[in-house]
Amino acid sequence: MSALLLLAYDQKVTSTTQAPHRSNPVPGGRREAATSRKRAAILVAAQAQLAEHGYDRMTVAHVAQDAGIAIGTLFTYAATKAELLMMVTADRWSDFVPSTIQSAPPGDPVRALRHLLAPFVDIALREPATTVAVARELLFGQPGPHRQAVLSLVADLEAAMARLLAEAGSTRAAEAATMLFAGVLFEANRARDRRIIRADDMDERVERLIEACLPRNESSTHA
Repeated sequence: MSALLLLAYDQKVTSTTQAPHRSNPVPGGRREAATSRKRAAILVAAQAQLAEHGYDRMTVAHVAQDAGIAIGTLFTYAATKAELLMMVTADRWSDFVPSTIQSAPPGDPVRALRHLLAPFVDIALREPATTVAVARELLFGQPGPHRQAVLSLVADLEAAMARLLAEAGSTRAAEAATMLFAGVLFEANRARDRRIIRADDMDERVERLIEACLPRNESSTHA
């Protein structure tokens, strides 16, 4: 991956924006329940549109229609189409990123790094077009609350990878962790462009990325 691309990615991850928008309903009241229902309906509709049409062909109007709400209402939850994608991504990733970090196997840094990256590789294989759209927004997208929520999850993941890399002897663990995650996104994009995204191919690419980020003596023991 080019140094320019890595620099752009690192700047996006380390930048800060306001926290994801939350309305201020009356606690325990009908407004809070209605807000939760609408948010859930938006997520379901957007996920269905992404699965059926992909990000490029998904429209905010169709998502609003499928969710049973007005477009203006949808924009109070996600101000742009890109933020809608990030809203879906934050919701999905928050389901597995914390638990994946907690369940990383001890003892073997290579095995643990594979474990941390496995959910993202799986998503890239199942949903290559959406994965590329997410990567594009993370790398080059405009600041927004839902995007920042995704970047916060990425920061947590990279911190976990950096700890493993430091334990393996890396003297630049934080930079290596950033390169590793950005590399997985880049490889998913490259594989999709070449229409060769297969499980074995992606596993091999991730393996090479991990080896490149580890100190030479550590990576050689897993060759």
